[in-house]
Amino acid sequence: MNEKIAIVCSGGGMSCSYSAGVLSALARHYRFEKPDIAIGGSGSAGSVAYYVAGQYDDITKVWSRLLSTKKFINKWRFWRIINIDYLIDCIFKSESPLDVNSVYASQILFFISAVDYDSGNLRYFSNKDLTKPEDIFEIIRASKAMPVAFNKRVEIQGKKYCDSYLSSDPNIHIIKAIESGASKIIVAYNWQPRHINEAIFKVWLKSRDIDFRRNYYRQISTAREYQIPENVEIIKVSPSSKIKVDTFRTSQRALVRTIQMGYDDAVRNPELNRMFR
Repeated sequence: MNEKIAIVCSGGGMSCSYSAGVLSALARHYRFEKPDIAIGGSGSAGSVAYYVAGQYDDITKVWSRLLSTKKFINKWRFWRIINIDYLIDCIFKSESPLDVNSVYASQILFFISAVDYDSGNLRYFSNKDLTKPEDIFEIIRASKAMPVAFNKRVEIQGKKYCDSYLSSDPNIHIIKAIESGASKIIVAYNWQPRHINEAIFKVWLKSRDIDFRRNYYRQISTAREYQIPENVEIIKVSPSSKIKVDTFRTSQRALVRTIQMGYDDAVRNPELNRMFR
């Protein structure tokens, strides 16, 4: 009776279209709309926000119709390959407006992750901690602010934040869900290696000071050593085949297929079927 259920979505750029499919299946197929906790960071932060707001059509609409444009991603726009400002200010605020009041009013405890640009420490922002409607957009912007590719830091409450592999890692989000009381965690796991991205990020990481790097790697190490408690059940929904999109690829056909794969994998997941039968 006291069981708390969490949904966790990994980051990973355009591959987070897979998580959008999983979230859509949870809402539409399983009619599961009110988890106790929802956690998203980086590429999945917006999708989870729409889920918390109850805007289930917008979860897939954004990925399948609105992101296949060079206004968002242009690999030849070297100073800002990924324009997160376009995503937030044009799509999340205007073309497919996020219902901020519903996010704040939701009974779901919603966490968004970002990394302190100066210290390297991971921080989770919650819909229960915010006071101004516009704050949620800035936190999503910060969570998606990829070093190098977006090349911009986002200031929140006097501190600057950005995206990173730390704030994208679903395993770290699982720990946060457990610390928040979850005993059953559904994980949309689209995490996959991206060698070029990782190489670029490592170069950027070396440019940070020693305290930043020490804090960053300490948190990574802690997450790797963490042991899931025996009373916690993890239900992982992961790709049944290779995801055809990556951070810099916005083919509409590939995005639609990835969304559908996430949806189908969730529908066919035996653990989810047992959970919701």
